Order: sequence, then C-alpha cells, then structure tokens
Amino acid sequence: MTCIRFRARAAFILMLAAPLVHAETAIEHQVDSASAPHLALGRGARPLNVHYVHRKDDYANSRDFRTLLDALKKSVAICVEANRRLGRPVHAPAAFPEQVSRVHDFDYSAPNRNIVYTVSYAVQVADDCSLLESERRAAVLSSTKGDFRIDLVAKKAEGACDATGHADAAPFPRTTSRAQYDATGAALAADPRLAERMAVVRQLAGNAEAHAERLTIAGHSCEITEGIPGVRSCISKDGTFVPAAGTEGVALMITVAKFTLTAVEAKFDIPVNPAIFTPYLAGGYTITSGNGQ
Repeated sequence: MTCIRFRARAAFILMLAAPLVHAETAIEHQVDSASAPHLALGRGARPLNVHYVHRKDDYANSRDFRTLLDALKKSVAICVEANRRLGRPVHAPAAFPEQVSRVHDFDYSAPNRNIVYTVSYAVQVADDCSLLESERRAAVLSSTKGDFRIDLVAKKAEGACDATGHADAAPFPRTTSRAQYDATGAALAADPRLAERMAVVRQLAGNAEAHAERLTIAGHSCEITEGIPGVRSCISKDGTFVPAAGTEGVALMITVAKFTLTAVEAKFDIPVNPAIFTPYLAGGYTITSGNGQ
C-alpha cells in the first residue's frame, strides 16, 4: 500500500513539474474564429445604419489568466491522483487549451437601441479528469424599454420583449450637449457679475480636457472614462450619431477589474439588416417576458 501511494504521489509531482503543453482546441478555435452576426444576414431590403464594434479579450496577455491556466493543470493532476487511488476512471487530457476563457463581443448601436452578441469559451475539470469545454453564444438587446437577454444556443429569451427589437424605443436621456454647454457658458460670461468666475471655470475645464487620457484603438480615437467604480472604458464619439447607452458613445475598450476587452474592428455608420436586433424571431425560441431587470 505504501508503495502504491508513493508511486501515485511521484506521478502527481512529475505532472506538476512537467512543462505545460498548450494547444488551441477545436472548440477554442471555433470560438476564436467566430464571425460577425451581421455578415450572415446580409443588408436586407431596407438596411439600418449602426455603429459596429468587435471587441476581443486580451486574456492571453493577462497574468491572472495565466495563473488560472496553471491552476487548471494542477486541478487535473490532483484529480488523476485521487481517482487512481480510489479506483475511479481517469481520462487526463493530452494537452491543455491556450486560454481558460475566450470572449468576443459583437456590438451594434443604433441611436435608440443596442445589441451585443457574445461568443465565449470556458473550460473545467470533469469527474474523470478530462476537460469539459463549453461554447456559449448569447445576446443582450438594450434600450429605454429595458434589457432582453437571448440564449442563441438553447433558444431561450427573457426580459423586455417585443416584435420589433425595440425599434420604437424612446432615445436615452442625454446629458447637456457641448453646444448647449458652450451657449450657457457664453451667456453667463456675458454677465459682468459672473465674468471673473466664468473665466476660472473655463480655465479649469480646459485643463481637464487637455489632461484627458486618449487612445487610438482599431483606427479610432477614444477617451478614457470611469463612470462606474471598477469599470474603465475608452469611448469614441465618431460617426454621424452618438448612441446614448449609458456612456453616450461607443466603447472601444472595456476594463472590469483586471480583465479587458479591446476592439479589433470598429466601423461607424454601416448599413446592416435590421434583423440584427431580432435574432429571436428566427423561430423556435421560448420567450419569457419581463421588465428586463
């Protein structure tokens, strides 16, 4: 018995010490090569102009995700040792995926609504020490009517539903436009009693704008904002309209905690089939209406 335990422990140590073998699996490749949903639809008879962004994870460059990949390997090693000791089936993987998670967002914004398609990959350890890989395809339609969550694989949808993809949704409330801000400022500055104070305000505003962090992503300029604690975005206001989906612009980069999605493609004012907002009308969906909360 002691000998058996020694051999199991030795195998466990050797497995941990062995160099990690990386190889993109078939499911990983399928997720990573996902194409934009609007390409499959074509433009349709009456195309709709939208802003389009394809954002991709940068997890391959993340120390945290490299640590998770190492943890996955250790979990398999622990499973192998335990299963062999208990006489249970062992089907350890010959290789590990390149990443434990992959995410692609395909984001479409109209002036009054937005839909984001997500294709993602995840992996975990099965009871027999093999790897359980999963691919998820989902979408979230958002407007002032609420959110409508769509599982594109299970064909289930839940939330604020209608037959038009929120086409008649009221525009999002907007903050004061730059033109309105300038006009109000000019009127206040014209008042001799406020001229000195307005000069100080303008100087402070000019300094803030000069120090705003700007990046160029996917060929477009964007400005870093931190509207929600822990969430950092780089917002572009290119194009003929500015969608007001909370950020009043198009997010070319989104960072939540330490995890970032960055645009690899961004196109403004491109014509797409309006069906991009109504994938759930393709048939076969189970729809549960709600308030979108």
